[in-house]
Amino acid sequence: MAATSYLLLYLLFLAALQMRVAFSEDDFPTVTIPQGTLKGKKVTPTSTAAYYSFQGIPYAKPPVGELRFKASSDPDPLTGTFEALQEGPVCKQFDIMDKKKKGEEDCLFLNIYTPQVSRTLPDSSPLKPVMVWVHGGAFLAGSGNKNLQNPELLLDTGVVFVSFNYRLGPFGFLTTQDSAIPGNAGMKDQVQALRWIQKNIAAFGGDPNRVTVFGQSAGGAAVHYLMLSPMTEGLFHGAIAQSGSALSSWALAVNPRDTAFQIGNALGFSGNTSQELAAFLRNLDAETLLDASLTVKPENEQYRLLSMVHVPSQEPAVEGEVSFLPDHPSRLLEEGRFHKVPFISGVTSSEGLAFIKFGGLLDGSRTEKEINENFSKVLKRDVRGCNEVDNCDELIARIKSFYFEDQPFSMDLIEKFIELTSDVAFNEGLIESLNVMSNHTTTPLYMYHLSYDGGFGALKRILGLGNFSGVSHGDDLGYLFKYSLVASNDPKDIKVRSQFISLWTNFAKTGNPTSGITTDDIPEWIPYTQSETNYLDIGPQLVVKRDLYKNRIDFLHQLYSTPHQA
Repeated sequence: MAATSYLLLYLLFLAALQMRVAFSEDDFPTVTIPQGTLKGKKVTPTSTAAYYSFQGIPYAKPPVGELRFKASSDPDPLTGTFEALQEGPVCKQFDIMDKKKKGEEDCLFLNIYTPQVSRTLPDSSPLKPVMVWVHGGAFLAGSGNKNLQNPELLLDTGVVFVSFNYRLGPFGFLTTQDSAIPGNAGMKDQVQALRWIQKNIAAFGGDPNRVTVFGQSAGGAAVHYLMLSPMTEGLFHGAIAQSGSALSSWALAVNPRDTAFQIGNALGFSGNTSQELAAFLRNLDAETLLDASLTVKPENEQYRLLSMVHVPSQEPAVEGEVSFLPDHPSRLLEEGRFHKVPFISGVTSSEGLAFIKFGGLLDGSRTEKEINENFSKVLKRDVRGCNEVDNCDELIARIKSFYFEDQPFSMDLIEKFIELTSDVAFNEGLIESLNVMSNHTTTPLYMYHLSYDGGFGALKRILGLGNFSGVSHGDDLGYLFKYSLVASNDPKDIKVRSQFISLWTNFAKTGNPTSGITTDDIPEWIPYTQSETNYLDIGPQLVVKRDLYKNRIDFLHQLYSTPHQA
């Protein structure tokens, strides 16, 4: 009996010793910044190098109560040691993938992942380039959480990675277009996150003078908007906009003041002024406001393949405040009012593929007859500038004739429909942006086209679109981040993913995606200029080409010019 007791005590001692080793101080580094002291944790993946994680850090005051709809401001000081060991709540949203509501209004948190492995950060190593991710999700959904963008492949190259939440839907983008609710609160959250990073990232081993902001879809458009905003001067030094630009037709709100009053009226608002509406909406519980924003749709949103009501808007001048977007993005670009930093922008080969799924063309919820009868309404919001001209129906009739060769829409023409939606919603706006920007800067502009349809194509596989050719909107994410649902052992897939990551991280390090890494497999990526419209085709081989989709884009450019809001 005594021998058994001694043995049990010995085993308990060994277990305690092992636990102490497993959870030593080296596994929980602390960082002290002006805001307070943060405790992170060491992460040791099975296939990549160890790194440190600091999650759920508040970068702004909670945007609740009287702060709802207002620009974010500096966070409150932390008390004691803040345990940055798990992600904060995601922002209030309707998840477009799983069709569920989730999140909290108090959601302005960021996450830092750094490859510097020492107990007290920063160590004596040189500061590392910083890559700041702006998540997509139609400005309606998404978060900076690791399940959506696991950065371990990027960290392996020696960069610091930061992700964050920003306000979505009505909480981030509802506006009365005056001082009551100026709008763009979600974009101002992004500015606040970048300010926080400038102040604090050196403590985590990151170089505040080498910050690259990058994002995809709505995140790509947001990155381009950050380049146009007077609020972001000096906050980043390079930018990558994937599958989204400020000239994407879906990225700028149309008549957002009317939408705000529609929502208020649907909820029983009976006042007349913006100030009364703002007070009314601030007194609603968050769930009620979210529900109303999902059911109230302006006429020009009702037939779209993917409705996007609450998005960035041209902002009115408010005395004593700096507007995030003080003019129409077309005019800002044409007048050269953007930050002249190295810029990568590009698209996938079949951006519109995902939208035939979201738009109900594959499950029978939208019929061929319905599409034909309402073709102008389906496309009106996605033809750039169509809401600002009188001859929109005529423009769309000519577009339909060009792409369908005067045939009525049918599922037999679905590939043509994918080309059409890819061009009007993504490709034309991107190329127009680069054309205009190239007139105003000698800082390099790089364009890419992802044509490699491989096993890491994320959204295509998640949405079950494997029977279609081409690279879907969202497929590029699988070539940057690790996803449990998307895996491949194919050497070709692994090679392209490695090249993709090398290009992106080398750009963050040097401002040039191929500086010092050109090989037989990686050619020099020649910048895009007015006279040389170069792009890097990322296919089975990397090849520099020119004039992406020239005939189609020339047709659209000739069809309509860049209109402005009054």
